[in-house]
Amino acid sequence: MKQTCILILGMHRSGTSALTGVLNLLDVYLGNTLMKANFANEKGYFENDKIFEINEILLSQCDSSWNDTFYNEAKLECIQEVDTLKSIIKKEFEYSNLFAIKDPRLALLFPIYKKVLESLSIDIKIILPYRNPLEVASSLHKRDSMSKEKGMLLWAFYFLLAEKYSRDYDRVFIDFDILMTNPQKIMTIISEKLHIDFNAKYAQHKEKISEFLEPNLKHHNIAMDNLSDSVPLIVKKIVALKENFNHEKTLIEFDALTEELFSYQKLFYNSDIVAVHDELIKTKKYLDTQEKQQKEKLYAKDEALEHVQKLLQEQSDSLQQQQEKLHVKEEALQQCNKLLQEKDEKLQQYQHHEQKHQEALQHFQQLLQEQDKSLQQYQHHEQKQQEELHVKDEALQHLQKLLQEQDDSLQKQKSQEVQQKEKLQVKDKELQHLQKLLQEYKNLKNNLNKKNLMIESLQDELVSVYTSNSWQITRFFRKLKRYFK
Repeated sequence: MKQTCILILGMHRSGTSALTGVLNLLDVYLGNTLMKANFANEKGYFENDKIFEINEILLSQCDSSWNDTFYNEAKLECIQEVDTLKSIIKKEFEYSNLFAIKDPRLALLFPIYKKVLESLSIDIKIILPYRNPLEVASSLHKRDSMSKEKGMLLWAFYFLLAEKYSRDYDRVFIDFDILMTNPQKIMTIISEKLHIDFNAKYAQHKEKISEFLEPNLKHHNIAMDNLSDSVPLIVKKIVALKENFNHEKTLIEFDALTEELFSYQKLFYNSDIVAVHDELIKTKKYLDTQEKQQKEKLYAKDEALEHVQKLLQEQSDSLQQQQEKLHVKEEALQQCNKLLQEKDEKLQQYQHHEQKHQEALQHFQQLLQEQDKSLQQYQHHEQKQQEELHVKDEALQHLQKLLQEQDDSLQKQKSQEVQQKEKLQVKDKELQHLQKLLQEYKNLKNNLNKKNLMIESLQDELVSVYTSNSWQITRFFRKLKRYFK
């Protein structure tokens, strides 16, 4: 896909920064390093630093500058080397399909940029923001103390040069006032004229764009249809065409105005004036060189002064820190003194208690000495007892040995007794058995005696039977009956 570059061609203080800031919010790439904001442009310039630097170099090569009222296109012929610009554009925007370059100096340097961009096969599209020339002149007067007449003359130079250079490309003129009040309308016009659709992204970032375009940042507000007779006629003629800036029918009128403006330049900047101007340029260059050298010296001195100030500040900071530390230490010392006083009081109390403790200790030591004497006596007595105990231990060991021998003997006796008891038990059992046999024998003997007595009785009865009556005969049988019961 071929790259596209949007060039913002507009006079200083004409809303170029506001427009480029909006494009940046719509994802149009502006490069790596952008110029920082300052008091003159609080939201930022949205201007690439490297582009700004090379533009300044290019203008200086042809003895010109952004506010050069002697400027004409012929001055650009002295610029031959453009490789640096080409390298910057390639390095800054190589990876972006759509990018923008904004610097009011582009209105003067457009032929150089055209040559470089076309050599890189990059499509060129152009936006030309414009603003009431009196507002521009007032803003420049406030910022640079420039006369309003010169400011309006520069506005005419920038506007007509930008219009002339941009004719062969897709381009669009936009009114700064409408951008501030109705940015959506402006983005619709830009999308239509440049054939780049910004409408979808505008809808996406509408709130951010509204916050960015603060009306309060536009400090000069003068109606374009309210220009007084003090405004140069050619400026009023350009403003009169503003309703038709985007129509091709105005090209003839633009040509006439451009020819008129540069004819004025030839008239008022004749050879004598140009010679004086050239001499002034040389003088200016010399003075610029001197100024540069002086600035370098001043810069060196400023650096040295800054270094000294830095050292002084560091010393001051160090001294301040030391004073703070000293103050802290003084407070700590006072606290320590207070603590020491309290400790002295406590020490006196402690010494008083210590004295009492010493007295008690001396008394205790006396007691200890007495106890030591008693202990020595006790130890002497104990030593004697130990000796006696030793003798007794030996005797006890002898007795234990004897007892052991007696125990062994007694054990043998017990063993013999056990054996004897076992024998006695056997004999007891035998005796019991004998006693039992004896008892049985006695019982048998008794029974036998009884039987013998019965036999004797029976014998007696038998004798009686033989000698008694009949009733006496049955008596024997009755006895037998009783016996067998």
